[in-house]
Order: sequence, then structure tokens, then C-alpha cells
Amino acid sequence: MIVQALLNGVFLGSLFTVVALGLTLVYGIMEIPNFAHAGVIVLAAYTTWTLQGAGAPYLLAVAAGVLAAGLLSVLTEVLAYRWIRDNPAAAPAIALGLLLILQNVALVIWGGEGKALNTPYDGWTLEFAGLTVSGVKVVVIVAAAASVTALALVMNRTRFGRSIRAVAQDREAAAILGVSVKRQYLLAFLIAGLLAGVAAVVFAPTYQVSPFMADPLLLSAFVVVVIGGLGSIAGAVIGGLTLGVVESLGATFIDSAYQSAFGFLLLVAVLVLKPGGIRSTNAQRVG
Repeated sequence: MIVQALLNGVFLGSLFTVVALGLTLVYGIMEIPNFAHAGVIVLAAYTTWTLQGAGAPYLLAVAAGVLAAGLLSVLTEVLAYRWIRDNPAAAPAIALGLLLILQNVALVIWGGEGKALNTPYDGWTLEFAGLTVSGVKVVVIVAAAASVTALALVMNRTRFGRSIRAVAQDREAAAILGVSVKRQYLLAFLIAGLLAGVAAVVFAPTYQVSPFMADPLLLSAFVVVVIGGLGSIAGAVIGGLTLGVVESLGATFIDSAYQSAFGFLLLVAVLVLKPGGIRSTNAQRVG
């Protein structure tokens, strides 16, 4: 039973991690709590569902949903966040406003009734060593591992990844050295949006597509960001897996009704013992 609970925890943690990666990337470079990330997830899921319903192949619908999320995330930076770059106190209100706008756009276009996103792997089951894992969970774990690997490669092995990190460390110094700050913000939001799209297409099959589907996930992802350390990508991975395992073990051996409460107890414990998070950073940075 404990091994199955740990496996379920890895599934939950993988889901939290994919969402938290986008949040921590944006926070690391702009210090913005990007609540609109949940709205991007919602519209990406609806885009995928709409195209699939129109007869598009599943993989094409998924690719379109992920790309739509990337473009929508860039639009939030261009139309809203760019104008409050030097006024971070206004960021939470703007971010919350964007979330409400995106959710209500989905509500007006598609209505409030939940939609089912069907996948080719709905009926798959993987069994080994007495354990059973659904195809949906396997895809979530694989997608999370691929997202973490791809983001690490981009941030550490590419020129624009290093430029994003430079801007996160010191915007003024990076600009003096010839780095286009505006371009790095756009790239950061594009990457965060693509991650939101991945989260949408792997989360939607486990939950109905609806305007408010991502709210619980957003809350857990912010807990992950705080636990892992604000702006730390490695911390988001560690925090996501830790939160998932804690919630799963608590739900299995204590009471599933308090699953989210176990996560918040973990948050309190981390803040008391290590206020900066597991991978705390002394300066604004992404890494």
C-alpha cells in the first residue's frame, strides 16, 4: 500500500511541478505572482478540446493547445505585466484581474458545464510488481520529466536561457551588457505559457475541462513555489514532488478529506524551519 501511495504521490507531484515551473520562472525574472497562469491553462485545455471535437487528430489538438497557451502568455506580458514592471506592488491585483478575465472569457464562449477531454491512452493500464498505474498518470509523469529536462537544457545550455538568468540576477547590469530586457521577458512568458499548455493537456484528462478547473492546481503550485524557494527551478521540482508525496501519504494513511491540509502543514513547517524555502535564493534569480 505504501508503494502505491508513493507512486500516486509522484503523479501528484509531477502535476504540481509542471505548473510550478512556469510560475517560478516568471516570478524569478519579474517578481510577479502570475495568477493568470491558471487562466492560460484553462484556455489551452478548451482549445485542445474544441479542436478534438472538430475532428482534429489528438496530437495536433494537443500541439495547438500548447502553442495557444504560449501565445496567450506572451499577450499577458505585452498587454498587462509590461506596464507594471517598475511597480511590483500592483502586480497581484493585475494578475488576479487577468485570471478573472480569462476565466470569464472561457465561461462566455464554452459555458460552465464540464467537458471531457478524451485521449488515446484513457484505457491504458501499466502493471508491475503488484502495482497498477493508469495511462493518464504515466503520461503526466513522463510529461513532467520531459518538461523539467527541456527547461534545464534551455536555461543552462542556450544563449537566450543564460540571458534570462542574467536579467533575473540584475536587470540593469544585463541591459548595460547589451541584453534586451524586453526580449527576455517575452521569452520567459513564452516558456511559462508552453509549460502551462503542457499542464493543461495532461491535467484535463484527469479532470473535466471547465473555466475554473485550474484553481486548485494553481493554489497547490504556489505552495510548491514557496516550499521550493521563490524563483528556484530546482526548488520547484523538489517542492512539487515533496508536496505530492506528503499529500498522497496523508490521504492514504490518515484521511483523504484532509489531503490539501497536509500540504499546508508542510508549507507551515518549511516556513518555520527554512523561511526562504528548500532552495532559497538570496537574490532575484532563476536557476
